[in-house]
Amino acid sequence: MSDSKPSQSSSLDDWLCYLEQIHPANIEMGLERVQRVAEQIGLLDTRSKIILIAGTNGKGTTAQCLEALLLAQGYSVGTYASPHLIRYNERVRINGAELDDQIHVDAFNALEQGRGDTALTYFEYGTLGALHIFKRMDVDYVLMEVGLGGRYDATNIVTPIASVITTVDLDHKEYLGDTRELVGYDKAGIFRTGVPAIVGDLDIPHTVVDYGKEIGADLCLSRRDFHFSEDEVTFSWQMDDYDLCFAQPAIPAQNAATALSVLYKLDLLPDITVAADCLKALKVTGRFQTLSEKPLIVTDVAHNRESARFLAKRLQSFKQQGLSIYAIVGMLADKEHADVIEAMKGAVDYWHVTTLDNPRGTQAEQLAQTLDKQVSVAGAHNSVSDAIEAVLPQLCEQSLLIIFGSFYTVAEAITFFES
Repeated sequence: MSDSKPSQSSSLDDWLCYLEQIHPANIEMGLERVQRVAEQIGLLDTRSKIILIAGTNGKGTTAQCLEALLLAQGYSVGTYASPHLIRYNERVRINGAELDDQIHVDAFNALEQGRGDTALTYFEYGTLGALHIFKRMDVDYVLMEVGLGGRYDATNIVTPIASVITTVDLDHKEYLGDTRELVGYDKAGIFRTGVPAIVGDLDIPHTVVDYGKEIGADLCLSRRDFHFSEDEVTFSWQMDDYDLCFAQPAIPAQNAATALSVLYKLDLLPDITVAADCLKALKVTGRFQTLSEKPLIVTDVAHNRESARFLAKRLQSFKQQGLSIYAIVGMLADKEHADVIEAMKGAVDYWHVTTLDNPRGTQAEQLAQTLDKQVSVAGAHNSVSDAIEAVLPQLCEQSLLIIFGSFYTVAEAITFFES
């Protein structure tokens, strides 16, 4: 691309390169800039009903569950998620489908024409671009995943009909704080007075509840207002007069329970047979996604303590069936490597580490040094594809390979098997 500003006839790749180039190195915190641009272009004046979804883990699965349950009732739904795995287009869905490049280009062009001299980050462009698309498509409901924290995230400029916190754990500590109470307080910034605030975390920090009460949010709390239980076969959810039982979904039961509770609070809960069919069919890209049946190879975006614990729990069921668990892990430098390995070490028999092809990626040797303090490393590799090729000959019918640690790790794994 030339140094000139892209236009409506430019490609999406040209626009994304441009947005990366103009990304401000130093930018003030707060929502004033992004809200000013949104108001200038008229993005906040919309008939769509918006649900905001924050959380350390589970945002994507909860959003996709809500998406499926709303679509099954005939509503039109726009969904905004980040980051993407392979293509930028994954970030915005209309009725479950990605959009043509030109629709994104049109949105970015409108933003560039309307922002004046206001500086925006890459994520802020993406968020405003999604709002532009949702207004253009005039969808009934919008599901917006919060990018980082909640209080000062660009998504928090909207007026939601419900605010959701899936889970609260330590991640992005340099921005959100180093305790669950601090992280929870930041995420609770998406609550609104008198608006349903659904919290799915199983051990809710008091700061979340305190802030919700302080502003008069309509709190709906896990283990107080709704409950769930599960076994190997079934998942049950209880709230008020409802006591429903479903087949075990492919997503964490906690996220399914949170999604059902959101819809109950909004008087949008579908018929039980519709809900059961949706949960049974639900699959989320990059979340315990099967890449190969023989040998059994699975990939998962688990990259922090809580998600690693959940992944380890799923792997333990395979170990109990007599399978040997091989792991390829690649992580970003700003993640808590030791916490993730601590959560996973009991579930994995053979460890391999890999360098990620990303400026933020950790080198395999550095990751191996961290692992060596807790587990034995069988191999260090220059890329995810190199690691897969090295491990494949070691696999048999009684083994499972899990590839995890980052969205980038999963993306490379998916690309390897697609090609």
